[in-house]
Amino acid sequence: MGNSLAYAPHSVNKVPIGNASEAFMLRCQAQNLTDGTLTWYKDLLRVWNRFLEAKGVTLAKEVTPELIRLYLEDMRKRKMASGYVARTYGALRCFFGFLAQERMIPQNPFALIAKPRMETKLIKPLSMEQARLLLAGINKRTFQGQRLWTMTVLILDTGLRVSEVLGLRLDQVDFQAGTLRVMGKGAKERQVPFSSVAKQALWNYIVRRGENPGQDLVFVSQFGQRLERCWMQKALRRVNKKIGLQGVRLSPHTLRHTFATQYIINGGDAFSLQDILGHSTINMVRLYVALANRDLAMLHRRFSPMERMGVVPGNRRRIMIR
Repeated sequence: MGNSLAYAPHSVNKVPIGNASEAFMLRCQAQNLTDGTLTWYKDLLRVWNRFLEAKGVTLAKEVTPELIRLYLEDMRKRKMASGYVARTYGALRCFFGFLAQERMIPQNPFALIAKPRMETKLIKPLSMEQARLLLAGINKRTFQGQRLWTMTVLILDTGLRVSEVLGLRLDQVDFQAGTLRVMGKGAKERQVPFSSVAKQALWNYIVRRGENPGQDLVFVSQFGQRLERCWMQKALRRVNKKIGLQGVRLSPHTLRHTFATQYIINGGDAFSLQDILGHSTINMVRLYVALANRDLAMLHRRFSPMERMGVVPGNRRRIMIR
């Protein structure tokens, strides 16, 4: 190895990995992180700790770069998405950075681990025809159906994350101004406009939802309780079994991608889209622009006046361009 650095645990407190995880979660709560972020850390650490137990590791200071590389490789073998692997790496690096700062371990073993490379893929959104088929395939006669239909309309209209939709409170909806006050990632609040179509859908749903004393969330179960994050994903899968959309992976995030792509195709600019979506950087928005440009090229080939003219007057011969 070209690097002479080696990870060698020093004489530090023998902190069990479970206690270290609890200390980190307490720190996250003290930082007032969102419920979604806290759940993400909690679930991630539970799976990580289970991996360590299988390897016979019980103390935080016993974690080595080799163990971390084994874990990352295990995720790749299980066909985890590169984005998920990269986010896991970032979360665990933050966790062990906290342990090193608190002197629970001699140093952060992630200092010797390079960040996993993320694949950049163009997202496959719904076409407008597919979006129409999806909305038509949801049975609005039931409360659950109207709730799903309204949530689908809202995401297609605003690009909200499913966590932001599920966390939306009644006092965050301004029907007069046509805006939603959304609490996004990193506890950053933003104003998101919504259309008259989404306004009518929300109003009809809230009227049907009725009064629910002590519950200020907009979208609730039939018993007035908070919906699980996975509820919408499962509901969309059930609908897709009936309507059979092909070539796309139907999910709440697909609906968000569909909004973003259509926003650009319909003339919106990347910087306003960044504000609406709540992205801290323009990087993700560039993917939507690239996808929209690809779709525009396809539409141009389909609807170009010259392509549809047929035999062009004055064009005596066809030239093959390679």
